[in-house]
Amino acid sequence: MKQRIRIHKAEPNTGALNFSHLLDAPAGKHGFVRVKDSHFYFEDGTRARFLGFNVAARSNTPDHETADKLAERFASMGVNVIRLHAADAPVGEEARTWTSCKEAPLIDYAKGNTRNFCEEGLDRFDYFFAKLKEKGIYLHIDLLVARDFQEGDGLDYPGGMPLCTKCFPVFNDRLIELQKEYAQKLLTHVNPYTGLAMKDDPAVITVQMTNEESAIKGTAECKEIETLKPYRDEVQRKFNHFLLMKYDTREKLKKAWTLNGCCALAEDEDPGLGTVRIAEGSFVQPVNDPMGQWDAPCGPARYADYMEFGIQANRRFYRDMKNYLRSLGVKVPIVASNLLGGAADVYGHTDGDFMENNSYFNHPLLPFQDTTFIVAGPTEYVSVNPLTMQTGIGSLVTTIPSLAATAVVEGKPFMISEWNEYGEHPFHSTAFIHTAAYACLNDWDGLILYNHHTSECWDDQPADEIWNVFDCYNDPAVICQWGFMASVFLKGLIAPSKNRVEVVHTQDDLLTLPNWHAMPNTFLPYVTGMRNVFLDGGNSYRGNADVAVNAGFLNGADLSEAKHAVCYAWSPYRDAFRRCREENRLVQASENTEEIQPGIHLGEKALVFDEISKIAGNGDYRKFAELLDRALKKWGVVPEDAGLADGTLVSDTKELVFDPDHAQFSIRTPYCSYFSGAPSETIALSDEIYVQVKNERISLALLPEDKELLSEAKEFILTALGTTGMDETVYNPGPSMMGISFTAVTFQGKLFVETLEGTLLVKAEAARLEVLNPVGEPIGSYEGEKTREGVRFKLTGEFAGANYILHIDKKTAD
Repeated sequence: MKQRIRIHKAEPNTGALNFSHLLDAPAGKHGFVRVKDSHFYFEDGTRARFLGFNVAARSNTPDHETADKLAERFASMGVNVIRLHAADAPVGEEARTWTSCKEAPLIDYAKGNTRNFCEEGLDRFDYFFAKLKEKGIYLHIDLLVARDFQEGDGLDYPGGMPLCTKCFPVFNDRLIELQKEYAQKLLTHVNPYTGLAMKDDPAVITVQMTNEESAIKGTAECKEIETLKPYRDEVQRKFNHFLLMKYDTREKLKKAWTLNGCCALAEDEDPGLGTVRIAEGSFVQPVNDPMGQWDAPCGPARYADYMEFGIQANRRFYRDMKNYLRSLGVKVPIVASNLLGGAADVYGHTDGDFMENNSYFNHPLLPFQDTTFIVAGPTEYVSVNPLTMQTGIGSLVTTIPSLAATAVVEGKPFMISEWNEYGEHPFHSTAFIHTAAYACLNDWDGLILYNHHTSECWDDQPADEIWNVFDCYNDPAVICQWGFMASVFLKGLIAPSKNRVEVVHTQDDLLTLPNWHAMPNTFLPYVTGMRNVFLDGGNSYRGNADVAVNAGFLNGADLSEAKHAVCYAWSPYRDAFRRCREENRLVQASENTEEIQPGIHLGEKALVFDEISKIAGNGDYRKFAELLDRALKKWGVVPEDAGLADGTLVSDTKELVFDPDHAQFSIRTPYCSYFSGAPSETIALSDEIYVQVKNERISLALLPEDKELLSEAKEFILTALGTTGMDETVYNPGPSMMGISFTAVTFQGKLFVETLEGTLLVKAEAARLEVLNPVGEPIGSYEGEKTREGVRFKLTGEFAGANYILHIDKKTAD
């Protein structure tokens, strides 16, 4: 039943929904965060995991009353990290926008430059930091996000530089100097409320050097922005210098870029004159067919050299910045950046102490108008099959775990620094627990949802309306499930995989990016633990993973020393320039195997695909997954009743079951249980608790309250919600782009949650069921009927609450 509800961004949770017990205040009491054994640990040896929110732009400098209220609110939810994001944003006149507030920005833009802090803004920033620390909430600090460089900064070129301009701050020396100056002022300033500079404060878990930054980001959209043309020219000039260093002359470059009489170097291009054009990218690393048209505007040769150039530029910049931050005295792990869609980009960011990535689903197009958002689909998350979602499209379409996994690197902790499912589809609650569950399976170290709110005030955003889908403070699918998610992730209630599969990239692989490069990511993170490996000293893998899978962009990786190997190649060549055709690698890998299907070989140590494009070349990876699953079971890596079965993905721990074709996802562990999607006739949440549901879609979460184990508990927190959003939302056809249909979603009406309708059966002599509002206050109860099976509750959905307390007064005898 649709029930209107309110969720206030600054109201603390109470009673059973007060999850502040998950925190250990004050933040920093266990010492600084360190990297150890591929994970985060505090100095005292305690494993550290982090779950929380971004607060963006003007949200970084709330007034003191708002800071007090927000710190209390976050702590009561069980939030143990806040990413203070985009504090460098320019000032905006309009409230609740992605800008700094004019009364108290962190950077004093009024001075005509970005080199000084505003006294009031800095005081607010410091106070907010201190209040969060006091409550046991750690801080993630970023340095360059939205800074609107001004002409008064002494820039190399006339005019300023618009905010969020990517790529150029990696190359331009003056912009790098300004980044270092900002870091020095921010990190060494002593906070009067804590008595510590951030560089000396163990409440800080990391310093992120840049946000969504990379040398290989596209700049085509900057062509017509007059003030940015010199920066774009500088990148091209440096690329030409790189080409001269590599090839020495135009003639040698022309020879290298010529294949079978076809030359990719245009007549008007000369590296000596700086006229060789860069490879036009996009917001993330663009794909590039290794067997694609040779003289295309971004053909294989140009792309390969630009990736090599970009990797060098990224690594040079991040090494230099990291060394500078260490020289300031920064003690915590330092991360490079966080929007990594391809192998070259990932590798170029590995000089950080750990890895981050951003991953979204149903992300609307920008800019948006009022409360109307243009989105592809929108798609129901629980119905998306990762093995088929890229069919006919490619890596442009992805899920949160699949994209995130692109940047998971062996030997380094991993965190998603921004993620969300934005709620344009009315049933989207699956995405949040689903992501946390697979983060546990893959043993990731942090999840920071984007974005809690965009405001410096506690009372200027409604509790009963969605004005901006980027602000999730009152999304019932997020807030009503948060306590469950925090308990699961921070306490590790879902077991990590005991197995490890490594996707192996050679240095040559980094110079191309097939459209189907993400194929392993669409299967492996759902069934086992997956990480990426980059070979630096030759093409031979000598790791100790249970299985090594070649990335296979090119045909060069040697996996002969792996325990088990999966071999294929999207190109028959060892190199991106198509000079060195490899005839023997897959043949040798197939030795001591049986040809189980034409062109597919399986043995005790290897699975080999002669022509991967024949079974996966259109983005449908089901056949690949079926064969890989067969191999994993043959090798004893995945149990027979796990892996892939009739389209269902079952984790090797057997705790997670994802059946997208039937819109069902479930978790069953000794410590918690969860179901989301299209309900079956009866849903078993434990051996004693069963639900029959009338709703077409439902998410159900069960968490023991008084004991650790479900089997021993007599008090439970039950969460149940169907569709959510605004009750008069309108969906209209939008444009069609790249073969994808978009929808204009206009949020109207009031905030609602669809409450549970059906029957709850508790196998007990007596039980009580109390309904809570979103902050934990009792708003009603259901009377149970004693039957032969136990106590049966008929749920009408009449109460406007998605959370319940279930008391079992006396369990039945076994």
